Amino acid sequence: MVVTPEFLKEFRQDFNKAMEALRDKYDISISLGNITYEDERFSAKMSVTMTRDPEDIARASFDADAWKFTDIGICAGMYKRIYIGLDNRKYAIIGLRPRSYRQPIRSIDVESGNHYQCGKGFIREWTDMYYAEVLDPEE
Repeated sequence: MVVTPEFLKEFRQDFNKAMEALRDKYDISISLGNITYEDERFSAKMSVTMTRDPEDIARASFDADAWKFTDIGICAGMYKRIYIGLDNRKYAIIGLRPRSYRQPIRSIDVESGNHYQCGKGFIREWTDMYYAEVLDPEE
């Protein structure tokens, strides 16, 4: 059998279905990472996070990649930390993309709630504040 992109797409879907029982039993999140393949073999990285809460998963992912950004002052625990951008607006850092050379930082504009990707040089100044999303009490 030859490994093709179509085969891998189907495999990923089947893998996610098969892992659902483990997710429910242990209350964990399981994800299959990038798949590399040749004609007759393939490999992938599997990640398990000990929670199913999307906020906790995002925080764990951020903390795992933070060490790659120490050159601009990012460290573990700074998820949703507010900074001032070059345009003098407040942004909260919500994700890191270590493989992206030009725009490795995912941010949210604190005032408008719009999401952005930016380069390391866009951070002008760090604040001591953290972003807390205000929910509408009528919801």
